[in-house]
Amino acid sequence: MRDNSRRAVARATAAAAAVAIGIALAGGTAAGGIDSVSSIVDHSTRTVEAIQSDTRIDFVPPLDGNPLTREWFHNGRAAYRVSGPNTDDWRGHITIGYMVGYPATLSGKIKFHYYTPGLGAQVGTDSFIQLFDLIPQIGAEIEVGTGPGIQTFECAGGDISGGEGFIQMSGFHGTVTGVLGQTTIRPFVRVVGADGDTVITYGPLWTI
Repeated sequence: MRDNSRRAVARATAAAAAVAIGIALAGGTAAGGIDSVSSIVDHSTRTVEAIQSDTRIDFVPPLDGNPLTREWFHNGRAAYRVSGPNTDDWRGHITIGYMVGYPATLSGKIKFHYYTPGLGAQVGTDSFIQLFDLIPQIGAEIEVGTGPGIQTFECAGGDISGGEGFIQMSGFHGTVTGVLGQTTIRPFVRVVGADGDTVITYGPLWTI
């Protein structure tokens, strides 16, 4: 019950406005270095891939001067690719998020904030991305106990269709407050098809 409550609060960090981007551009998922990729074969024998590439997370001294705050900037690309029969008919949802691991907390609570000054989308011909929850600033406070622990935060997502596309992140800004000791961040990309077929790719660990 408590785990469900935590997940619900984490999802609440990504509630509200929607920005619709329906562009038909050439290019698709072509990118530089691929950091991680996972794939599944769905009910219609199509291969669905979740891809992270060009990931860079820079930790910086916290602006609030709080020794319990960890602050970072995230640049990179979250992509999907579908191959096989009838790819133009494929529909699904893409989500960007973080897993945050920490050894202890001071008060039994942590605060997570993110800011999205630079997010763009590009899709292949006849593809579509509708991005949700791109709020300039939002956060949540979660009761997590004294630790150690791992929390999952969903930061942005969108409805997708067609063969391929990506969300480009530039200056994606996140903070976690209330943690003691070394903090580790693992970015992830999740792609869920209309039939519920799910694939998640986890990026490399970043530690401060």
